Amino acid sequence: MASSKLNIVKGGPTEGSMVVLIHAVGLDLTYWDRQIEALTAHHHIVALDLPGHGRSARIRHNGSIVDLARDVAMVIDELGSRPVHVVGHSFGGMVAQELAISYPDHVRSLTLAATAASFSEEAREYMRSHGSAVSAQGMSAAIPSLPLSLAERTANRRPDLLERLTRTILAMEPEVYAAAWREIASFDASERLSSIRCPTLLLVGDEDRNTPPDASTLLARDIAGAAMVVIDGASHMLPMEASERFNDELTSFLQFLDTRTTADSAP
Repeated sequence: MASSKLNIVKGGPTEGSMVVLIHAVGLDLTYWDRQIEALTAHHHIVALDLPGHGRSARIRHNGSIVDLARDVAMVIDELGSRPVHVVGHSFGGMVAQELAISYPDHVRSLTLAATAASFSEEAREYMRSHGSAVSAQGMSAAIPSLPLSLAERTANRRPDLLERLTRTILAMEPEVYAAAWREIASFDASERLSSIRCPTLLLVGDEDRNTPPDASTLLARDIAGAAMVVIDGASHMLPMEASERFNDELTSFLQFLDTRTTADSAP
C-alpha cells in the first residue's frame, strides 16, 4: 500500500497492545482526549485525523467509507503492529466496520460507539438534505443540529462541550463534511456484518437520537458474539459526555482480551 499521509498521534508503552481510535464526522483526534488519558497506562494508543479533518489534508480520493477504511489500513501497515484493537465513534464506527470486513487481518478487536450499519430511507433522506444544506450554505447550516448530539442534562451541565463542538464544526471545509454525509446516507453494511469474526463491543447512549440503541441491537444481532452496553444519561457524543463509564467499559474489554491472549500464548 502507498503511504496514508494521515496525521496521527501516538502515546503509551510501545510494548502494550495497540489501540487505533477513529473519530466522528466533523471532529478530530483531540476528541479522544479522555480515552487517550485512560488507555495509555497499559496500551499503545494511535489516534488519527481522517482526511480533511483536524490536521490531515484532503486526499485524492472521493472520501468514500471504502477509501477511508483503506487509509486506516495503511496507517496500521505503517505502524507494523497488526492486528490492532480498533475503536470507532459514529462515522468512525462505520469506517471501523468496513475495516473489519475488508481487512480482517488488521483488526484484533472492534469497539463501535454510537454507530449503525444501516438506516431507514427517512433517515437517509435527512442525511442527504443535511449534506446538501452545508454544500449550499456553508458550515453554519450544520450548527442547529449539534444540540441533538448531547443529552439534555449534559447540554445544561456542560455548555462548554457544545461550544467546543461548534468551533470544530465551523472550521471544517463544507465539501469534506457534505461528502461524508453523502457517504453516511448511502452506507449499508448490514448484509456483511456476519463476516466480522473478531471480538466486538458495542457502546451506545440511552438518549442517542442519531444512532439510537435499536441501531446497536441490530449490530449485536448480526456480529457473532458481540456484547452491547447501553450507557445511561448519554447521547451521541458519549465518548465525551460519558467518558468515565465509556472508558471503564472499553478498558475492561481490552484488558480481558489481552489477558486471554497472554494466557493462550503461555507454554
